[in-house]
Amino acid sequence: MAKLRLDSWKSIADYLERSARTVQRWHAYHGLPVHHFGGCKGSVFALTEEIDRWLVSLAEETHIAASDDQDSSDSGRERVSLELTTRALQMWESHSEDNLNAVACLCRKAIDQDPTNARAFTGLANTMISAALESSMNTSVAYPCAAEALRRVAQVDPQDIEARCTAAWLNMVYQRNWRQAREGFVEVLSKQSQRSFALAGMALLHIAEGDLESASHCAWEAWMQNALVCSLGTLVCWSKYLQGDTEQALELVAQARGCGGGGAMIGTVEALLLLQSEPSAANIRRIEAIASEFSHSQALQGALGHGYAISGQAGKALKVLHHLEQVVAQNKPNNAYAHALVLTGLGNGREAIQWLEAAYAEGSLWSLGFRSDPVLLQLRGELRFDALLRRIGAPGLNGIPANRSLPLIAKAAARSLGRRSDRGLATA
Repeated sequence: MAKLRLDSWKSIADYLERSARTVQRWHAYHGLPVHHFGGCKGSVFALTEEIDRWLVSLAEETHIAASDDQDSSDSGRERVSLELTTRALQMWESHSEDNLNAVACLCRKAIDQDPTNARAFTGLANTMISAALESSMNTSVAYPCAAEALRRVAQVDPQDIEARCTAAWLNMVYQRNWRQAREGFVEVLSKQSQRSFALAGMALLHIAEGDLESASHCAWEAWMQNALVCSLGTLVCWSKYLQGDTEQALELVAQARGCGGGGAMIGTVEALLLLQSEPSAANIRRIEAIASEFSHSQALQGALGHGYAISGQAGKALKVLHHLEQVVAQNKPNNAYAHALVLTGLGNGREAIQWLEAAYAEGSLWSLGFRSDPVLLQLRGELRFDALLRRIGAPGLNGIPANRSLPLIAKAAARSLGRRSDRGLATA
């Protein structure tokens, strides 16, 4: 039979399996029920039933305190996550090739602090897409990462409009689901036209469809909404290149650089534009200088190789091609478009088309412009190339020209800005 009364500090300590000094401290500071005979200095006794109840109540208080501490800790982690996300979004508003990794790291840290932070997941997805398009990350890694981040957003906030925009981008560059991409961009722009990322996506969709006028308007509108994002200025220049407006495009390149828009992407567009001019020694030297400055850019190396080939320097072109093959062998993020540029310059159209198909399959940004790319015009009429073009974009929907699906407010603003940009260039 269990002893009901404990008649000394030692017996109480034995029952609690603690030292006598410990149970005395528990009695003094934590209310351990111990009774005294003859005042506080007299003999003591305790009832096991009371001690057991005290232990239960103490456990409950400890649990509540621990829960309060956990709530406080969770609140602190959410606050840190929000601060990290705010910093990431501020950087994203003026992102460039140089800070994309920093933005992604901030979003990742925000997610680690709070796995329910939808904005952090969306921000991470956006940076993955941009890094892949700018060839600083392998598309086979970046696009699935972005898709998984979006899946997490759908679990937390399925109505998030930013995530809808990101999903439209993935539908275009990863899934190649042109209709869903268009519907996504239209939905986002219909709710808020001041979204440069959605307008840039719509511009690329128009490029894929061959509607270069609408592409140019959307690209300009996106750039004017966020003039500090270098890639948006590059998109304007590229759309003009695809239109064959070499002179105006080169002027825009100079203006974009004047706004601090440097980087491999704008360098590649400039190189492509110079290739459409007479392949003079001065132009080749300029392309060499750009390619040397951004030696990591395979697209730039490909443009240089093409320049060598069409200027009668086949040996140098083959050296560039050999270098590109070594990069692929090292399993680094590759750009099949670069190979196609060199091979096209060398007159090897059949092999160039194979690399263009690979560029399309890997989700290359440049593949969206194959339909209109001046450097690839010599391949038109080749059955395999024409078949590839039929897979890119969806010209018109239900008999409606592609540009009519753009929300009216965005179309009107784009037309207005387009007229202003033309006047500005005329007086520049």
